[in-house]
Amino acid sequence: MIILEIATLENLSRKKWNRVLERAKNATVFHSLEWLTIQKEMFSLKEMFLYSNTCIFPIFIKIKGPFKIYGSPIPETGALYGGPVCLKREEYSAALGHFKNLGLFSALFIKTPNNFDVSVFKDGYEIEPVGNFIVDLKKSEKELWDNLNKKTRNAVRKAAKSGVKVEFCGIEHLDDYYSMVKEVASRGSIVPLPKRFMRKVVSSGLGRLILAFYRGKPAAGGIFLTFKDTVTYWDGASRYKFRAQQPSSLLQWELIRWARERYRYYDLGGAGIPRITKFKQGWGGENAVFYRIYREGYIAKAARIAYQKLRYYPRVSRIFRS
Repeated sequence: MIILEIATLENLSRKKWNRVLERAKNATVFHSLEWLTIQKEMFSLKEMFLYSNTCIFPIFIKIKGPFKIYGSPIPETGALYGGPVCLKREEYSAALGHFKNLGLFSALFIKTPNNFDVSVFKDGYEIEPVGNFIVDLKKSEKELWDNLNKKTRNAVRKAAKSGVKVEFCGIEHLDDYYSMVKEVASRGSIVPLPKRFMRKVVSSGLGRLILAFYRGKPAAGGIFLTFKDTVTYWDGASRYKFRAQQPSSLLQWELIRWARERYRYYDLGGAGIPRITKFKQGWGGENAVFYRIYREGYIAKAARIAYQKLRYYPRVSRIFRS
């Protein structure tokens, strides 16, 4: 019989957790204890971490009124992936077995890593695929350039000819970046992640802040997470008034050039929105898929469907952040 321990960040065996983290091919930065510690602090979450010598399953709990959400990750808290990561297939059943009998107001939400084998989720789960792109960085710079589509190459050239400059920046430039984040959020009527959250991620070393400048002014930026052999595009923003200079395109290309010397893969972080898909498609990545997984009580499911229709209204999207 397979038994997983249940622990908090304070009392789990970090040695066991990190051993699985290191050995598992599909473990992500969002499974790391550094990331999970920041998540708990930023969003005042209660944790329920399942683990053994060969399996880790980070779960946070969010209670809103009568609803109890078990999230790996909790929606709207900045983590791109989560879910169980096990070295032995049979341990997935043991991990997921903790959620066989959810009440009417309870739900389990998981976002898997890329190309996850979803056959481990048996009856009772709703599975929703999300498109993504992964760039193989173990190619020559010329091969990576040639793999960009024509429109993307032209955008990079235009930015360079316009005098756009890309720089890796310290935390002192976070205010410059966050002003762009707020501008983008206002255009889309969404609530951005908290600046203090971004500050924690960058200052911890999990994230790198990169800015593109046009005539000395911040024109675009992004935060990229690094873990094991992968760089992940976590957050990005740009100034609308500088869109003609294509600063985001040069920033992405310079990130790729930098990353190919140090990492194996560049994960573009998902492409579920058409205009974002079009931009990310241009960087020559291979198609990949991750999954949103739901197991929920009848009333919790109805509430989730309603939320998905209304989540782009700021007052609604704050639900999971308060």
